[in-house]
Formats: sequence, C-alpha cells, structure tokens
Amino acid sequence: MASERDADIQRLMDEVRWLRDRHDILDCINRYGRGLDRLDPALIESAYHADSVDNHGPFVGHLPEFVKFAIEVEGQLKWTHHGITSHNCEISGDSAHAESYVHWFVLMPDGKTIGAGGGRYLDRLERRNGTWKICLRRLLMDWSFEVPYSGWLGPDWDDVKGSRDTRDPSYSRPFELPAALQAALAAKAKLPIA
Repeated sequence: MASERDADIQRLMDEVRWLRDRHDILDCINRYGRGLDRLDPALIESAYHADSVDNHGPFVGHLPEFVKFAIEVEGQLKWTHHGITSHNCEISGDSAHAESYVHWFVLMPDGKTIGAGGGRYLDRLERRNGTWKICLRRLLMDWSFEVPYSGWLGPDWDDVKGSRDTRDPSYSRPFELPAALQAALAAKAKLPIA
C-alpha cells in the first residue's frame, strides 16, 4: 500500500514539475517579446543564457551582438507588438526544445504604414541553476505584409498609448490610474444619475 501511494506521489510530483517547467519556459519566451516591444535590453537578455546564439534572418551571433541588433532594428520602428500563439514544448530533464508561433505588428518609421508578420521561434532551452533560458534560437519567417496605417478608432484613442521604454505603465508598481484619470473618475462619480 505504501509503495503504491509513494508511486502516486512521485507521479504527481513529476506532473507538477512538468507543468512548472512548461510555465517557466513560456514565461521566458514571452519576456523576450515584451523586451522587444519596450526596447528593454535587460529584459531581452533575461530570456537568454550568457553563451546563447540567436539566428534572426540574416543575423546570427551571440547574445551581446544580438541584443544590440534587436534594439537597433526595433528602435527604428515607431511601435511594435509581438505575441505568442501556439507553443509546443518537449522537455527532457534540464533541456527542452520549443516551437512558438509568433506574430508581430509594427508601425513603420514613416508613421503611415503597418508592417505585419508571422513566423516561428525554434528554441533550445536549458535549465541552469533552476532557471530556464534560451541557448539557441532560430526565427523562421512564414509570412509578412504591409498595409496603410489608419486611425480608425479616431483621435480620442491617440492618447491611450504607453511608451517604448521602462516608463510604460506596465512597469508601474503598484499599477494605478494616472492622477488625471483618478480625478475624472471621482468627478464622474459625483454626477447625479439621470
């Protein structure tokens, strides 16, 4: 009886470990995209081991060169938005192989064109000192196109943007409404209901 219970506990521990590893790997991959969108070199670096290699299109190189390349390319764009959709991952001990579908939308330097693309990140990751990070990444481009930019929501939405650096509200702790919006909300609450 005890050995059956021990086996059940071990299976449960293995399942929890696998779930935790999958979660940590996906967090790593998402952290990279956020780093690109916020032009945050430290956040990009945090997704990679120090001896990693990245192959993005014509670029292939080690982490320091890649971070410089990524910030230069992304910094030329007015806005970027990277997102992960399908994520497949095979874990074997302290190493993993992942394929993550990625899409991106960018406001081109002219401010009049939206670039969009999709592809896949092929990653080999390792858990070192308890932390999963990328050792080798290759971007495969599947599609891309450009369309004219349109402020279809209207000018009232132009002020509802963050920033492409660590001043973005997503870095604020605790996250709160800006003072002007808090005041507007308080004033709104005092209006009589019709």
